[in-house]
Amino acid sequence: MSIGNTVKEKTGIVNDVNEVVSGNISDGTMILMYTDRFVCCKQQNIEDIPHLLEARVFNSHSEIKIMRPTIADDFYYRFIDDDGLESEWYIDEVHYLDIDLDNKKTSGNHYVTTGGGEYDLPVEGAERVRIRNYISFDDQDIAQISDFRVVEFLNKGGE
Repeated sequence: MSIGNTVKEKTGIVNDVNEVVSGNISDGTMILMYTDRFVCCKQQNIEDIPHLLEARVFNSHSEIKIMRPTIADDFYYRFIDDDGLESEWYIDEVHYLDIDLDNKKTSGNHYVTTGGGEYDLPVEGAERVRIRNYISFDDQDIAQISDFRVVEFLNKGGE
């Protein structure tokens, strides 16, 4: 399903994960989901391709999502570029991150959840995350959310 009339979107099969990422995004943030772990970091070369299931690499105006259902399957990708996108084609949401501020291990870019899980973000003092939901219309002109992407992590007090 295509997203809106003004969203620049492309999809395809991936032969070289790092080449597809670097060819579409620069100076981005990566969210990498592996078979055994989750990594969030500044954009860099992805080393452990055999265990990678999904990669989201984004900046303020675009995202490339590379995914595969299982490690036995091929990767495919979806790239969205918001340049020139009119606000009627998306809805932004801001969500609070799960952070236990009383836990002494929460500091810098290392965070501890209220349930005790730990994660790192490439941002110090992050408090929230901005998600962009893209709107499309079905055959009966009923609006629906057809895709989403991470736009940015927001610091405390950030808009």
